[in-house]
Amino acid sequence: MKKIKVIIFSYLRNDAHYEFLVEFRSLLVKYPAVQAIVAALYEAFTALLLKEEELINAMRKSDYTVQIADADHRVDRTITGMRELVVSAMHHFDPAVVAAAQSLYNRFQAFGDIAKKSYEEETAVVNLLIVDLNNPDYLPKVNLVGMLPWVHELVNAETAFEELLAQRNVADSQKPDGRLKDVRREIEDVYRQMTERIAAAAIMDATPATDAFIAELNTKIAYFNEHNHHHARKDISITDHCVVEPIATQAHTGKPVSVIPKVHYREEGKPTVELVFAKDFDVTYKNNTDVGTADLTIHGKGAYKGQKLTTFNIAR
Repeated sequence: MKKIKVIIFSYLRNDAHYEFLVEFRSLLVKYPAVQAIVAALYEAFTALLLKEEELINAMRKSDYTVQIADADHRVDRTITGMRELVVSAMHHFDPAVVAAAQSLYNRFQAFGDIAKKSYEEETAVVNLLIVDLNNPDYLPKVNLVGMLPWVHELVNAETAFEELLAQRNVADSQKPDGRLKDVRREIEDVYRQMTERIAAAAIMDATPATDAFIAELNTKIAYFNEHNHHHARKDISITDHCVVEPIATQAHTGKPVSVIPKVHYREEGKPTVELVFAKDFDVTYKNNTDVGTADLTIHGKGAYKGQKLTTFNIAR
């Protein structure tokens, strides 16, 4: 007589969680004799599975997701336009304009590719950029190259973006995600009751149907446990979760420049954690010897996985 393996639900993200339970229901339909053993629970299980599907679909269609993506695109477009304006001004006939543009260009370069950063990291960087462009060191240069209207647009775009993020956070308790966790817990409890009854029936009176059902279910459990195990590790490549602090410009020495970034990881409803180099992540470098922009790739390790790219400047 075979025992039913334990499915580790905590490994499963929402789609995989739902998919496994659909597979379980399909097996019950395939083996009517086994379904009859859990007939008293089958209706409740089916109703909860339908509710889980509805909530997952609702999350996929979240209005905030689309609005925030559009607002982020507006910020990215504005910064791209500002960069292009600066590059164009570097070819101006007036040496003073060229010098101002060069200074502004260097400041933009210090922040790397802002559009590729996570929402939180981008917000921090854009706000630093706005402060810089309005301070006495840069504001005259901004005026000289004609960028002031762009700065105003960036402020408006970033404000709109942050307001949407704040609205999303306020709505979190009302989003399907909160209700989905409750439904997951409910259906997992019903699933355990069903498998306990099936296992008990198999002990009392094993039949070809119960043996075949348990064998197929165990195969599926093994697959989902193994295939989704990596989800238990936190992914630093996920937008909004991993934040890398801007790296200060490094001095050119003629030798490869190594710098360890400050990396933070945050999940919804949990405190931000600062990752520890060598324990939580390693780094690799590219183009980190000569003057210019160096590439730094952060590689998750231990409890973290995935990769995240950032940059830093090397200057004389």
